[in-house]
Amino acid sequence: MFGFTDYADYRRNEQEIDRRAEQSRVARERKEIARRQATEQRAAEPTRQAKAARTARPRVA
Repeated sequence: MFGFTDYADYRRNEQEIDRRAEQSRVARERKEIARRQATEQRAAEPTRQAKAARTARPRVA
């Protein structure tokens, strides 16, 4: 069967392929989450800086 000595060897190969595909999927998801978080942090940074600048100004009465 396609170069495999027996069905057990074939199944082991299929399981290895499935395991690698799952690991790749998880890695892609983690990378996407990290990218999204970095984008959100960059987007929030100007807001944080503006808020910090407003609170740092001395009040004049």
